[in-house]
Amino acid sequence: MKRNILSIAFAAFAISFTFTSCSKDETAAPSGPSVSLTDSTGTGIVDTTNFFTSTWMTLKVTPSAGTTIDAIKTDIKVNGVLVAPGSYDVVDATQKEGFSESVPVDFIVSALQIAFGKTVTFIVNVKDNKGLIKTVELSYNVKVDNTLLASSEIELGAQTNATIPYKFVGLANNFATYTAGLTGTAKVNSSLIDFVYYYGTTDKNAFAAPSNANGAKLIWNSEINMWGVQNKTKFLASTLTPTEFDNIKNTTKVDDSFAAIDFSAGTTDKITSLAIGSVYAFQTAAGIKGLAKFTAISADAMGSTKVVLICQN
Repeated sequence: MKRNILSIAFAAFAISFTFTSCSKDETAAPSGPSVSLTDSTGTGIVDTTNFFTSTWMTLKVTPSAGTTIDAIKTDIKVNGVLVAPGSYDVVDATQKEGFSESVPVDFIVSALQIAFGKTVTFIVNVKDNKGLIKTVELSYNVKVDNTLLASSEIELGAQTNATIPYKFVGLANNFATYTAGLTGTAKVNSSLIDFVYYYGTTDKNAFAAPSNANGAKLIWNSEINMWGVQNKTKFLASTLTPTEFDNIKNTTKVDDSFAAIDFSAGTTDKITSLAIGSVYAFQTAAGIKGLAKFTAISADAMGSTKVVLICQN
């Protein structure tokens, strides 16, 4: 029975493919078989959201003079971790003297349920009948859904600003903003609020999770105490420049640059001393990742800040 280079992946999901073999290549390679693994697009990116433009991975194998191809093993790693270890499969008789075969990478990534933003690496080992082994590998970044959400510039007033009533913002409902007080909109919409703005003596301009105890809940103590939900937003510093942020928001419109950020460690529940042009990564309590760029800051608790948000849809 003919075995393809990714039999380990397809066996797990009972998927089969038919590949076309090529003719024998007599090029001598005394150190073992000649093996190449190439990406059809040359980009190293696989887009699982569009199966009409498949990314193909092609394996070409040529035995050295006087040898034949014996077996092939494929391992699959995700972010460097082995998730699908392979075992050597004896090749079909028609493949022993050389072959070329291609598979759609996007289909494999979807079948194995590899998450958006991950890096998948295929490691192929080819063994000839003399026991000589050649190993090649090819990595792909799994492109995320091409549908970012982006806000316009959002202005939030500091705690004593009486002119700008909006103090809090969430990603839901097209980045809705909320007002404070007994008759304000925040209290009844607390589950939708991801960010609290305040100006502190030490923290200066600060953006915090509603659950933050040493900033948001100090400045807005009586307000947040009325909320039934205090969302736990996480923040991380970002190396992105304002120009790079704008390019993501206006041009590429994909979250490849932040979807793979690991928020499991090193995060904070507030960002302080904000500066114009500073960019931060965040993850909401709902697990949505995004970026925030600050375009204006306040000099005191009577001023305001302006922020632009982009996030996963």
